[in-house]
Amino acid sequence: MIVVRDYLETDLDSVNEILDTNFGIKKSNFSSDEFKEIVATVDEKVCGYVLMTRIFNPVLEKYYYWLDYVSVLEEYRGQGVGKEMLEYVENIAKEKGAMYIQLSCGYQRVSAHKLYEKCGFIKRESDLFRKELV
Repeated sequence: MIVVRDYLETDLDSVNEILDTNFGIKKSNFSSDEFKEIVATVDEKVCGYVLMTRIFNPVLEKYYYWLDYVSVLEEYRGQGVGKEMLEYVENIAKEKGAMYIQLSCGYQRVSAHKLYEKCGFIKRESDLFRKELV
C-alpha cells in the first residue's frame, strides 16, 4: 500500500538514498514556511520524494508551487508511487489557493514526461534557462 505524507526528520537517510541514486546529491534537514517536503512509502519503506517551493507572483498577487526532485526509487517505479505523490501535492496546492503547479524535467526522462502528462501537466513550448553563479 502506498502512503504519501509530509517528510519527517527521521526520513533523512532514506531520502538521501533516493536523491543520491537519482540526482547524485544529498540534503540536510531544514524547515521553512516556503518549502514543503513530501515522501511516499510502500510497506513503510520511503521510496519517493518531492520538494514543493511556494512562490509569490507579485504581478498577479497569487502563489504557485515549483516542484523539485520529483523522484522514486527505481524498483518502485510503475507502481503508482509518483502518481500518488503528485495527487497529494496537487491537493495541498489547491487547499492553499495556488494558481498552478510547475516543474521542469530533463528531455531524456521520457517515462517521467508520460507520468506528468497522465497527471494533467501540460508540456509548455519553452526552454528553461539557468546561469550558474557558483
